[in-house]
Amino acid sequence: MENASSNAKSVSTMSGGRSYVVELVSGHRVTRRGLAFLLCQGDRHINAKEVFDTLNPKREQEIRTRFDHWLDGGINEKWFHGWPHNPKYKDCFVFKWKENRQDHRFYGFLCHPLPSYPGFQVCVLVSHAKKNTWETNPSELDRLNEIKTRSGVKTAITDATRNIIPQSLA
Repeated sequence: MENASSNAKSVSTMSGGRSYVVELVSGHRVTRRGLAFLLCQGDRHINAKEVFDTLNPKREQEIRTRFDHWLDGGINEKWFHGWPHNPKYKDCFVFKWKENRQDHRFYGFLCHPLPSYPGFQVCVLVSHAKKNTWETNPSELDRLNEIKTRSGVKTAITDATRNIIPQSLA
């Protein structure tokens, strides 16, 4: 049985001249849900992992607590949410926090990469943004929708998750 804490994977694939890497978020068990970062050198919009790696230890632990709550099936709209009632953005997802009165967001998308475990869901974290308004900028979500359709991104997700056996489904 594989979990993200012991087997963080990086898989690279080329698409449109860009190389995509999907890396499972280390330090978390894989249940019915999993977390991963999308990386792509040279694409300034794909920066969630880069920002995550610069968080101070206290802030990182705060975000990891939110990750764990989501992985366990928890609901907390102050920490994370999707847009399930908006057909255009139903696969988009966000983890949220505030630092020095500034709202921060990790934007990503949800997918079901394992045909043998259709109930398994991964949130692929793509970008970080600072937010100053109540509403989410639709361009952030439109960008996620475009990125998730790239063949190289799909292949990298499949390759990175192919050997996962979710604990709750084993």
